[in-house]
Amino acid sequence: MSHVDEIKELDALVRLMDEPNEAMFVEIRDKVLSYGKQAIPLLEEAWVNTMGDDDSERIEGIIDEIRQNELLNEFTKWIEDSDNEIITGLIIISKYFQPEFDDDYYIASFNKLYREIWLELNDNLTALEKIKVINHVLYGVYKFSSEPSNIVKSDTFFINKVLDTKKGNSLSIGILYIAMAQKLGIPIFGVNLTSHFVLGYMDDFIDPKLPYEYTEDDALFYLNPANIGAIFTHNEISNYLLQAKISSKPEYFLPCSNLTVIRRLINELILSFEKENRHSKTIALSRLLTIF
Repeated sequence: MSHVDEIKELDALVRLMDEPNEAMFVEIRDKVLSYGKQAIPLLEEAWVNTMGDDDSERIEGIIDEIRQNELLNEFTKWIEDSDNEIITGLIIISKYFQPEFDDDYYIASFNKLYREIWLELNDNLTALEKIKVINHVLYGVYKFSSEPSNIVKSDTFFINKVLDTKKGNSLSIGILYIAMAQKLGIPIFGVNLTSHFVLGYMDDFIDPKLPYEYTEDDALFYLNPANIGAIFTHNEISNYLLQAKISSKPEYFLPCSNLTVIRRLINELILSFEKENRHSKTIALSRLLTIF
């Protein structure tokens, strides 16, 4: 079937959204779903022109199912990609909840930020000096900041909102920090500390490793992305766990993978939507967790 014929068939199917026979409608819906995201513009046009609430709900349901399927497909590819850059995972999630998301614009915004940091770095800088440069650009020049941990709004998870408003939460700002550092070749990773998301700067005088290959001895220091990149030590994590009466685990001191960070973000975004009584928003995210 030619592309023109496909469009004609799709248009004809969309016009049948008011099919009264439920079994027939299911066949029509499944056929429309098979067209994927190319069906969305016609469905949106039909939604604007629809006259009945039932028809509107049918169309909205199909559009959301198509977008959920696209989200799952994109995430599956990202997980299978050996490079799975952390910023890409965040972009995929942001695009689902922000349908007008402009890939080119926000990737350009990210790259502009990266170039400004890169221009101030050189190979002779120590680890602490590199952090000083990154913190200066992110928190000093651009004024990125994190919302208080007790007021985590769902919007603060999305990279477009973070780049537009310069506000996020410890996870979204942390992911931005990790993405910048790893693009610059600096071994900074997420550390999956309970109740707090922090970053670990691994020894940069050894050959680069995968996150799970590092040991606690490889950690030079840790960073708090929610507090202007403040630096702290292994002992400070130990003291925090002791005071909070939390059993110490190796994972609280070791770097974790980009997949682990994004999985934590999905779980926290689900909690945020639940607090906002936006329960329908959690369906796609719950489906997403099943593929990790």
